[in-house]
Amino acid sequence: MARRRHIEPRYKIDMAMQAWDLAKAGSALTIKVHGREGLLGTIEIGQGSFRWRTARSRSGFKRIRWRRLVEKLDEIA
Repeated sequence: MARRRHIEPRYKIDMAMQAWDLAKAGSALTIKVHGREGLLGTIEIGQGSFRWRTARSRSGFKRIRWRRLVEKLDEIA
């Protein structure tokens, strides 16, 4: 019988949200993206905004417009 190799996942996603939080103004879904070497960055999705902050960023989140995000995702696909 062949042995199965354990392959460590490439990425790990930590996500936390509660449904009633999204209805409030100023609330956002926060997603932390981890690679094998540690935290890669954080994504915040709110009512009308998508923001990204790298793990090494000291200045805060960078706002990415939805149209620009769609264009980037279409380039990948």
